[in-house]
Amino acid sequence: MKKDHRENTVGPWAKVKLDLLEEYLEFYCTALSKKNFTRVYIDAFAGAVEAKVRGSDVSSEASPFFDDLEISEAQAEFIKGSPVRALDITHRFHKYYFFDLDHIRAEAIQSRTQGDNSVVVKVCDCNAEIQALTAFLTSPSVRGFAFLDPYGAHLEWKTLKALANTGNMEVLINFPVAMAINRLITKSGDVPETWSAQLNNCFGTDEWREIAYSREVSLFGVEPPRKKDRVPERLLGLYVNRLKELFDFVAPPRLVRNTKNVPLYYLIWAGPNKLGYTGASHIFKNLEKIRLKKKSTRS
Repeated sequence: MKKDHRENTVGPWAKVKLDLLEEYLEFYCTALSKKNFTRVYIDAFAGAVEAKVRGSDVSSEASPFFDDLEISEAQAEFIKGSPVRALDITHRFHKYYFFDLDHIRAEAIQSRTQGDNSVVVKVCDCNAEIQALTAFLTSPSVRGFAFLDPYGAHLEWKTLKALANTGNMEVLINFPVAMAINRLITKSGDVPETWSAQLNNCFGTDEWREIAYSREVSLFGVEPPRKKDRVPERLLGLYVNRLKELFDFVAPPRLVRNTKNVPLYYLIWAGPNKLGYTGASHIFKNLEKIRLKKKSTRS
């Protein structure tokens, strides 16, 4: 069955996110490779095994995942998605969980991992599945990492709390505050009930409303709510401060911008140990240098 490869497209900024993930997974599994732990990887919004970079004209090898590519796409650049990057690291995890709501993307991961008993792929709401894994993840013999890359405000705070309570899990969160979450917070202050519920679930509180809006009192009474300036930055502060209540260590967030230098989302690492914090902070700060060093080593 053919699939529409146009669905699997990403902006060039996605390379930053995925390269950072790959670098940290290499660091994480190398650090634990001589320890007697069962290493667990969770990809909560797994996405595509491979994607085309929008607007790319970089020559690359033909993609093994897409059929009948048009001639005009022969020079397109394809990048490996998070599932492949996690599977291809030097010291692999012992158990992989890939969750996605898209059955086509899930089938692509299943095809890529056919016969691999260490891999579980499910078409589902990752929040419920991760919370159900808590009993396994709290085992003293387990150490794990969760990549939480939602498309919007779909990562529930209860999921983060469940992961933190294991005491064994590190997380890398895509917090799409500028790209998605800020759009749910209307200028008028009239936020639809479904959006409000989604934001409450995302932040684990309704404090976002007080942070995002101000109410002024005039001679005519209380004025309608007014959206404050710099709302994304204010919401980031709320999110990070609440993360610090769950995890012992939270690395400084890494801002990812689009090609027009517009802020899109923040990548946030959190975990229970200082070694992970040190590694994440270094990679977040020095990703470009690490890329150049690897490139010069290969050449």
